[in-house]
Amino acid sequence: MWEMVRRGEILDDDLEDDFYLRRLDAGLFVLQLICYIMVEISNSGIAQLHQRVHQILNLRGGSLKVVRHIMREYAESIGDGKASEFKEAEKKRIMDLLENF
Repeated sequence: MWEMVRRGEILDDDLEDDFYLRRLDAGLFVLQLICYIMVEISNSGIAQLHQRVHQILNLRGGSLKVVRHIMREYAESIGDGKASEFKEAEKKRIMDLLENF
């Protein structure tokens, strides 16, 4: 499957879901959680926290663009098995947080 992804082949829904689950197992879940915490802290309303999160990210060679991409992907995957109202509300909340990140 990894070879298919590297070659840019189109994956059907089952393969795509399997690939996403493997990525979660390989560390994506932890990365999403860390990004989520950074975005929440940055939106706490305390300017010093916002500045410190950005400072640490910059010092470690991180990128706001990468964090936003990870969080958008996370928002798209929220709510599997949940009510669509919950899914949409949570997705909107995350996207609103990203606007201020």
